[in-house]
Amino acid sequence: MILLFEAGAYRVMCKHVQLKGNVYYYRRRVPEDVRSLHKRLGRGPQEQLFFSLKTTDKAEACRRADAHTRRLDALWRSHRDGHTNKADVLAALATLELAGFSPGDAVKYPDNPAVDVFLVRLIGQSEPDEPPIKPTPQEKLIIDLLYGEPVPKMLSDAKEKHFELGKGPKGKVAEKQFERAWNILLAVTGDIPLDQIKREHGNEFVRRLVKQGVGPETIKRYLAQIRPVIRTGILEFELNKPNPFDGLVIPNRQEGQRKPRDTFQVAEVAAIQVAARGMDDERRWVISMLSDSMARLAEILGLAKADVQLEADVPHIIIRPNAYRGLKTPQSERRVPLVGEALSAARRAMETEGDALFPSILPKERGKDFSAGAVSAALNKWLKERGLAVEGQTLHSFRHTMRDRLRDVEAPKDLIDRIGGWSGGTVGESYGKGHSLSLMQFYMQKTVIGANDDDMAVQSAA
Repeated sequence: MILLFEAGAYRVMCKHVQLKGNVYYYRRRVPEDVRSLHKRLGRGPQEQLFFSLKTTDKAEACRRADAHTRRLDALWRSHRDGHTNKADVLAALATLELAGFSPGDAVKYPDNPAVDVFLVRLIGQSEPDEPPIKPTPQEKLIIDLLYGEPVPKMLSDAKEKHFELGKGPKGKVAEKQFERAWNILLAVTGDIPLDQIKREHGNEFVRRLVKQGVGPETIKRYLAQIRPVIRTGILEFELNKPNPFDGLVIPNRQEGQRKPRDTFQVAEVAAIQVAARGMDDERRWVISMLSDSMARLAEILGLAKADVQLEADVPHIIIRPNAYRGLKTPQSERRVPLVGEALSAARRAMETEGDALFPSILPKERGKDFSAGAVSAALNKWLKERGLAVEGQTLHSFRHTMRDRLRDVEAPKDLIDRIGGWSGGTVGESYGKGHSLSLMQFYMQKTVIGANDDDMAVQSAA
């Protein structure tokens, strides 16, 4: 096993690879129950595989080792299951590889006696007065490959091609969602030839997600991760078939989210702000900043102190990618004025130690993935246990509530979109620098609960 790369707390190891001199080798123990597959002429079965990967490049060695490992795993699994009614491409390739052949060798070397010896060993030999031996589907696939039939492209090949073309998910959140979706797909289909994937596989994929309690909109996002990979494979490998994942029906899609988010009433927001101010700690500062900013939870949690501009003419936060977290969309990068409880909480948070605004909430291990999920669950629980939120009201409800509060003070729609980081509805809205901080502050201060003209004047001067 070698280290492929290391980043912070993350280590990616490459199994079964060993460096000898400047060339990489494949080394793997053969389990006892499959050693009969690895017999050597005049000697006993191999207990360990050890051969050159024929490369000095670490990344290429890992790629080749992974291909060998997947083929061997398929061969050993096929041997253990003893199934003969289903052909496994990877197992067939491994069988040829163990015999010293590559696909098409029987056509390239028609006079090679080793081919006849291999075929006899594979399916046996019938006597002249006996009917020909009918090979099993697995044996037929091995023979077809040996005689030059094209190697079927697998689901894993489609994924590899998709990533090779730069179409893979961007960002840690998208990567994790893709891996979850892909693993569920493989649990349904296995790594089958791409031309064998059917509509029923797609329907079973959806059914399995529904059974796990996944909501319709999340299923839609999972399908949006899988569908392009299948499409890439069909196009790049020139398969004449439709994409079976196109147009799949998601049950109850029209019903929307199973747990719809509700907004807060102004009096409810006021009660939450009073309770948060009373506890006066980092997690309550987060709630206070959410209540008066229309920012997302992850955007607030991942703020660095360099992103908080309290001394500017208009106190504000800069929401941009940093060392702690990325952003949901390109439109999410923006400046948001600080008013009301958000301004007070930001001032308190700036007194903490370190470069992060909320250091006790961020991961302690350097380089570890940041997720807002655990904090969201804890703070939502705090709100509900104190009777400050009812079913359907969550931290994200502050965002919808603030949008309503801005509508109530007749803020322009495009200004509201700008504050919230939503994409504009027209091409024209993307031109220019957008609304000034002072104009955004003007409307946001109108929403501050209990504010009067004197309060607004004080905040403007702060």
